[in-house]
Amino acid sequence: MEWLLDDQYDMLTADMAAGRSLNQIELRQWIDRAPLSVEEARDAGLIDWVAYDDQLATLIGQARADDQTALASPPVATAETNAPPAAKASVAPPRAKLKSWGRAWDMLREKPRRHTRRYVGVLSLEGLISMGPSWRPPIDLPIPFVGGESAGEQTLVTMLRRLETLDDLAALVLHVDSGGGSALASALIGRQLELLAAKRPVVVYMGNVAASGGYYVAAPATYIMSQTGTTTGSIGVITAKVSAAGLYDQLAVKRVSLARGEHAGLYRDTDPMTAEERAIFLRTIHETYDEFIAIVARGRKLSPEAVDAVGGGRVWTGRQARERGLVDGHGDFLDAIKKAAELAALPVDDVYAISVVNFTPRTSQYTVYPNGSARLAEEAARLLSGETLRALAGRPLLLIPYELRFG
Repeated sequence: MEWLLDDQYDMLTADMAAGRSLNQIELRQWIDRAPLSVEEARDAGLIDWVAYDDQLATLIGQARADDQTALASPPVATAETNAPPAAKASVAPPRAKLKSWGRAWDMLREKPRRHTRRYVGVLSLEGLISMGPSWRPPIDLPIPFVGGESAGEQTLVTMLRRLETLDDLAALVLHVDSGGGSALASALIGRQLELLAAKRPVVVYMGNVAASGGYYVAAPATYIMSQTGTTTGSIGVITAKVSAAGLYDQLAVKRVSLARGEHAGLYRDTDPMTAEERAIFLRTIHETYDEFIAIVARGRKLSPEAVDAVGGGRVWTGRQARERGLVDGHGDFLDAIKKAAELAALPVDDVYAISVVNFTPRTSQYTVYPNGSARLAEEAARLLSGETLRALAGRPLLLIPYELRFG
């Protein structure tokens, strides 16, 4: 937690300092002095203006006028330069014309470009990875393993198999925003992604979190792109058995289990683990972890020893993950689209536009312009705007290979 916080704080303050043209150390000193008054924040360079909203047009107009004056040629010295200033008529300060976004939208125009027949597909994997179909609750409750959406293996595998049959699909961008879940579901999704990546480029774009099972499914990708602050890694396995024996005693409920087979009651909640059951659970954890290590080693072209050195459940920021070979590069959603087009040998220039088909949750088509566009930015925000990872809030280290049983 300390190294995650240190790296995240360093990235945050470095970007803020660069954005405000301040020294990072100086910025941290101002943060330590916070909370600041608005005048202090302005004097420190953290904000530019202190004003009401009705003054905004005048402030922007004056700023634009000052910029234009600075760009103009300096005045030539004349005999009148040192003459007493003549009386000047009162001039109203310049005002900018502010428009609502709805009206400004119609003023935005993109340069016409040719469209390619082949396109980049986008598929999103968000929430707790589980067996069965994906599910989005009507009410998103921030309760681990209960609230929040789930990325079902059945839905994702079906979609990946469908994409594999599309001849015009040049490449796939898989958006991953998940802290993990079922090891079996992760393995099945990862296997299908590996098969697809053998036929065409697959770029994994990591959102807020792509850890544990979220990293498992990403490992076979052709290229992994994260943000510098993405929480990723967590190459590890955990399992649990819930014992409700004490609860039943307090409720005066007596449960009797009848079983055949030495380990038929391995997952029942009527009794705590025995020493033998604990050994069985530990063996399955090691087997699943070794498989996890092998998948990452093969996908990232690393040795199992190197993966284990950064594994063991450790969690990294995207920047730390890149230094350790778990991530190939950093960027945003636009960068991921461009990288997929580049790997698929699609033209990325001012002549051609990149056609993008979003398969999540229903197929829609839009266009990416290589030099960026407001329209794509809005589409990307719409695509990736969901509140994610509530189902694993505060639990980025968990990849659960077995279903928790609550009786």
